[in-house]
Amino acid sequence: MIGTLAKMLAGLSLTLRQPLYSFCDVETTHGDALVSKHSDYISFVRLDGMRKMATRQDVARMALAQRVDLAASLENKGHAILGWFASDPELSAVEIDRLNMDSCRAVARELNMDLTDILDERARLWPKIMRWEAAYYVLFTRRSVLTKEERKQMKEEQDAMARELPRVGDSQRFYLRSEIMAARHAAFVARVIASLRNADVATVELDAHASLTLAREALYRETAGSAWRPVLLGDRAMPRCPEDGEKARPEHLLWPSIRSQIFHADAVTQGGQRVQIGDYEYAPIDMAVGPEDPRPFIELAAALGRDRIPWRGAILIEGGGKSSMAMKEVGASFLAMFPSNGDLRRAFAALRQERIDNNHISVKLRASFATWAPIEDKRKLRRRASTLSQRIEGWGNCRATSVSGDPLEGAMSSVPGLALASTGTASLALLGDALSMMPWNRTASPWEHGSVVFRRPDGAIWPYDPAGGSMRPQVLDIFVAPPRSGKSVLANSINLGLCLSTAVMGSKGAKLPLIGKVDIGPSVQGFIRLLQEALGPERRHEAIFVTMQFGRGYEVNIFDLQVGCEYPLPLEKAFLQNFMALATLPPETTTPFEGINQMIGLVLDEAYRLCTDVPGGSPKRYRVGVEPDVDAMLQNRNVDLEHEEPWWRDVVNALIGLGEYRLAEVAQRYAVPTMQDLISAARTDQVRDMFNKLKIDATHEDSCSLFERYIYDIIRKYPTLNSPTKLDFGPARVIGLDLAAVAPTGSASANRQTEMMYMLARHLLARNFFLHPDYAQYVPVAVRDYHLARFQDVMESVKRLDYDEWHRTERSPQVRAQAELDVREGPKHNIQLGFASQRLQDMGDGITSQATGRFILKAGDEKEADEIINRFNLTEASAGIVRYGLNGPGPEGAPFLAILTAGGEKYEQMLVNSLGPIELWALSTTPGDTGLRNRLYDRVGFSEGLRRLSKVFPYGSALKEIDRRKKDRLIRGELDTKAELGVIDELAGELLNGHGIGMKLRDPDVEGPEPILLAAE
Repeated sequence: MIGTLAKMLAGLSLTLRQPLYSFCDVETTHGDALVSKHSDYISFVRLDGMRKMATRQDVARMALAQRVDLAASLENKGHAILGWFASDPELSAVEIDRLNMDSCRAVARELNMDLTDILDERARLWPKIMRWEAAYYVLFTRRSVLTKEERKQMKEEQDAMARELPRVGDSQRFYLRSEIMAARHAAFVARVIASLRNADVATVELDAHASLTLAREALYRETAGSAWRPVLLGDRAMPRCPEDGEKARPEHLLWPSIRSQIFHADAVTQGGQRVQIGDYEYAPIDMAVGPEDPRPFIELAAALGRDRIPWRGAILIEGGGKSSMAMKEVGASFLAMFPSNGDLRRAFAALRQERIDNNHISVKLRASFATWAPIEDKRKLRRRASTLSQRIEGWGNCRATSVSGDPLEGAMSSVPGLALASTGTASLALLGDALSMMPWNRTASPWEHGSVVFRRPDGAIWPYDPAGGSMRPQVLDIFVAPPRSGKSVLANSINLGLCLSTAVMGSKGAKLPLIGKVDIGPSVQGFIRLLQEALGPERRHEAIFVTMQFGRGYEVNIFDLQVGCEYPLPLEKAFLQNFMALATLPPETTTPFEGINQMIGLVLDEAYRLCTDVPGGSPKRYRVGVEPDVDAMLQNRNVDLEHEEPWWRDVVNALIGLGEYRLAEVAQRYAVPTMQDLISAARTDQVRDMFNKLKIDATHEDSCSLFERYIYDIIRKYPTLNSPTKLDFGPARVIGLDLAAVAPTGSASANRQTEMMYMLARHLLARNFFLHPDYAQYVPVAVRDYHLARFQDVMESVKRLDYDEWHRTERSPQVRAQAELDVREGPKHNIQLGFASQRLQDMGDGITSQATGRFILKAGDEKEADEIINRFNLTEASAGIVRYGLNGPGPEGAPFLAILTAGGEKYEQMLVNSLGPIELWALSTTPGDTGLRNRLYDRVGFSEGLRRLSKVFPYGSALKEIDRRKKDRLIRGELDTKAELGVIDELAGELLNGHGIGMKLRDPDVEGPEPILLAAE
């Protein structure tokens, strides 16, 4: 009988259907608020979401806190909150372009980098696995909040304004505004926003232009992302000419009505359950019966996100719910003799008891939803409507209906802000239950745009800005995971994003950021090769990968200076102090000998003093033939050097005078001390007078003898540290340094060597990162202007220094001290730092406590998981992710927990790093994959090699095929190493010649399976 009655009413509603214009009550604006024809005030608040993940119990607790804050406002009629949410996978491409791709392409063009293959692949693949979504509160304040006297005062105010104006016709009736209503509404908006922020929900109040743009895009989905903007009070409005024969009226000079601006296409009903608006056909669905078990909104959104259908929902909470249902309660009591009314009586009794016990008020709750499809695809619309209805009914056991009377009215019920109306059946709900159903309980990104895009597990887009910017002025990242968990690929993705961020745009144009990575192994080699190919042959020198060795061509003098300087800058001196303290430390100890640190400082000063033209000094003599380029410049420019037997310092000064700073820097390498010069410095009277009587108890030597012994040992072990610098990175801006060949492990002596190599690598990569205009005071006047401009340019550049396998420095206080000094100085110099290791405790307390980005890709065991949870004081939801949700790279990508500090707030988010096969192959760090990739690079080139690999192995890895073939070879008796190399050569041959597994390359119509995005190492 009820169904028959609903259909009869629906038919009547269709007969009496109203024009589309009638569904807009908005007449004008007042500040950021909209004003309706009834003088009701309307504001839009964007819900960016929660900063931390939450369990159902957490959501209930936060809803309870909001209930306490808002109960007074919703106790009586007058205020209403509309929770509006929309999700559209089909709009993901537009959204990804807006927040990521447009900017990345523009920066790549400015940098003159060809990343077309990578960016095109992202544009193809990301929209298939990501979806656009948005959530808003629309806050209403009606005239009924005013007292009788205030309503009278408002009416007089509006009448007086209207009398002073001519007839405005079909323009915005701005005299409907009221200062009294504006004040009441502003207080309500402030209370709601404060309540959300107290629950750790990020919010932004929209202005009137943005509010109406949102409403129009919700109504006409095809306009999403357009540049349309309404003309409102205060905007410049072009006068409109009257029609032929029409008399000019004042309205032609005023702002056009909001209705005429919003609606550009009429609606056409298609039966009783569908309506066509613009380019789409909509199917409205209402919640006929509220949930038996109210559940967080995110559970509904996540389920529909996995279904990948477009939909929107509007959940309306109105104050004065008890009074709205008073007649129903009276009727239920009056008809108590009928057993069928027992449930209704008990429900009212339960609400009444909750009010008595907990002062928990009831509100009027209505909910309307809609989905859509192109007008020519009615079958798709029916499937989507069925899916949406089923998901709503599974959301705490609701009941949904697609019979809403007029389908246009039903569809308009889920368009936000144009009117306070809904075709959903009114329910009486506890305020706390109703609030938990609102769309605030989804997680948020602190950034609206980002050159890196991750996704939430439910497919929502999550932009990330690796540059930090004002949201994260100190960027200190730590990556924690066992091997093969995706941390190297994640770090490479972030570095690639840094290269494509707008932060590379400086006052002198776009430049690559300064990036240095200390690596154990070639994990950064793929990233470097990608940049080299993108830069082209003429600029590939801007990104280099170096495998460090102890041999000719790898000489490094740590005592080099800024060109034209005779003494190190303060931070350079601090590094030298730390390095020499580490070099003069016994392998099995971590505490320097008594007085050695003070001695090192004095020896360094003496070593530099002895290389200058001072009494007792011995500047280094210039020798022709050592640097042919320098000799040729001096000869070509007919330079007369200062002294009869010239010094290298004379050559440096002469070249500086010619403006040849690059050659002056080369010449200066021979004018500064080397390691052996420290012995002469340690024998000077100034040093011996102070330290010769200092005896070292552990060795029974005087400190000077001990120091000399250690210096001789360094020269013997590391001869490349005792020569002028030959390892020249030139103008490179992105440098990867592989220490695998010079950083052994095992014995105490080997560990000490590794620690020294980490310090040396830091010096090579980041020596110039810490230059600052303030340091210009320490350089000679002759080069001050040159260095001031240079220091300014370096300071403005984005800089990043990454360390891999940081656990190698665990027992070296000197290396850790240098790193912590860099951490403290980093923000001042615009330097980012990153540290990667297998366990959290490897990082050290100083780095861990100051980190603003903690990326947890996996916990090694339960003990490690507990340490991470306790150290970062994670919520229960985040703790569950660390324990059970981080299982390493898989078919859906590489999940990780991001614990970020941004904008002064803490974020805890589970995200997924999803890359396409081309990008995965380019950044892969797995030995088998990199071996295969490099063989194809050598034979067919970079782009063609990646194309073949991505087509034959669309999951981004050939490891399964390599392991399968390797097992077959082992069974036949081949040695393990030989078997693996043979398999890689075999696969490379097949991909080159198009036979075997490479047959997929011969037929362009044969495609692999739909690419499932991975982020494996």
